[in-house]
Amino acid sequence: MNDLIFLIFAIVIGSAFFSGIEAAIFSVSLSRAQVLAKQKKHGALSLVKIKQGINRPIVVIVIFNNAINIAGSIFVGVLAAEVLGSAWLGVISALLIILIITFGEIIPKVVGEKFSEEISCFVARPLLFSTKLFLPIIIVFEKITGRFGVVRKVVSEEELKILSQIGHLEGEIEKDERDMIAKVFALNDVLAKKIMTPRTVIHALEAGKTIGELADEIYNLQFSRLPVYSGDLDTIVGVCNRTDLLIALGKDRKDEVVESFVQEAIYVSENTKADELLPLFQKERYHLAVVQDEFGGTAGVVTLEDVVEQLVGEIVDETDRYVDMRKRALRENEKPSTN
Repeated sequence: MNDLIFLIFAIVIGSAFFSGIEAAIFSVSLSRAQVLAKQKKHGALSLVKIKQGINRPIVVIVIFNNAINIAGSIFVGVLAAEVLGSAWLGVISALLIILIITFGEIIPKVVGEKFSEEISCFVARPLLFSTKLFLPIIIVFEKITGRFGVVRKVVSEEELKILSQIGHLEGEIEKDERDMIAKVFALNDVLAKKIMTPRTVIHALEAGKTIGELADEIYNLQFSRLPVYSGDLDTIVGVCNRTDLLIALGKDRKDEVVESFVQEAIYVSENTKADELLPLFQKERYHLAVVQDEFGGTAGVVTLEDVVEQLVGEIVDETDRYVDMRKRALRENEKPSTN
């Protein structure tokens, strides 16, 4: 009788052990395992390797768990028949099922999920070793089940948005951090034509004029970089820096034409996405790009500041008369004609 009780107890403990490990391993994400590894937690590096190829370690856990449950149940049945007689076989089997479900599956999985990081790091090394030890058997199972496998994305954009919202609700992520994450993803949906300064309110300088002729205008400029055109705005030849013009005026170089201060401009289409503009500005080391329409004409200009504002909101300094140049353009277009 004691042997029977001991065997049932051993089966439940064995099942609980592997069920808890399985729940713990699944509960820790790869990103969290990498954080634990950076914090140099014991076993975290092995845990990262497990999460990067989780199928094989899970096969090992399933093999051990099912071997204990199936083989154990057979031995319990044989021993129960010998000790108590076959009449008690159904009662013992029912009791074993209840014990395994309650104490070998449900409770261990709850505990494994609750203490997932501690358990996962503790068992990671032995589990990784067991995976290598049983590799031939695992490969056989992979061959059998391989055709039923599905390759899934590690995480989608929508899942990250939901996770950031959950993190905010749980107090782990601040509201401004959650909003910033959402805005980063929104960059891919924002086109240059939506954030540019339209041509109707572009402040540009004519290439052929001298800086002396434009001195008053240059002194009163609010913009640090200005497009330079030849003939009309559809022919922008480059961009000049207001600082260079002011320095030239200070050195009494008033007879020099604006074109001599021009730097090469970069051109983008109206449909260029904001998340493409940002690396373009970084690569070219420019802060302003000319936005061209479908016919190659100038639709407007877009700046690095315009892109950054999509992440942090409007950036206004003490010299800005207008918060949004696009709204100014709309208001001016709505003014009644004086002709």
